[in-house]
Amino acid sequence: MQKLDPGKKLAILAAAKSRFYRYGIQKTTMQEIARDVGLSVGTLYLYFKNKDEIILCCTQAFNDEHRQFANAILETNQPSDEKLRRYVLQRFRAAKATREGSDHAAEIARTVTQLAPKRIEEETALMLEVITDILQEGCTAGIFYHVEETDVEVFAYAIAYFFPIAGKEPHTPPEEQKLLAVVNWFIHQWKRA
Repeated sequence: MQKLDPGKKLAILAAAKSRFYRYGIQKTTMQEIARDVGLSVGTLYLYFKNKDEIILCCTQAFNDEHRQFANAILETNQPSDEKLRRYVLQRFRAAKATREGSDHAAEIARTVTQLAPKRIEEETALMLEVITDILQEGCTAGIFYHVEETDVEVFAYAIAYFFPIAGKEPHTPPEEQKLLAVVNWFIHQWKRA
């Protein structure tokens, strides 16, 4: 079996992502992706059996970036209230960039949801896990005084408006400063003795 170059795989994913954002998934062909990377189509098929597999790998890369950022936040020496603000605002910015980064964002979201129906649940579970870890750390450090298990759920529902799926945005676009106001309100409640 031929050993595949991880650098070429990353280049394929970058070229595919660029094409998906620029032209949409339906209008992007395997031939165009191969050409963009400087590979033959046959070589491209050694790395990915079809376009769906490329889409799923792009999605996994997005999830991996989320996990890496979450771990980096959790490992900092910042106080837990600041960690929570940074984490939620970074997720907001990443989600906004994904929604607004392409005229084809809704098509991409629909396709990803069809190929990986549990993707949104997994992303939500990761967010809840990180938020829970930050809050527990804050309680241990004495920054937060009365955070209960249901608080995480209520917090998640309160900020969900700010994380719409592309193509299902509310009439009034979510604003970062309003999200920060919600986060700060919860932090204030959790800090009250």
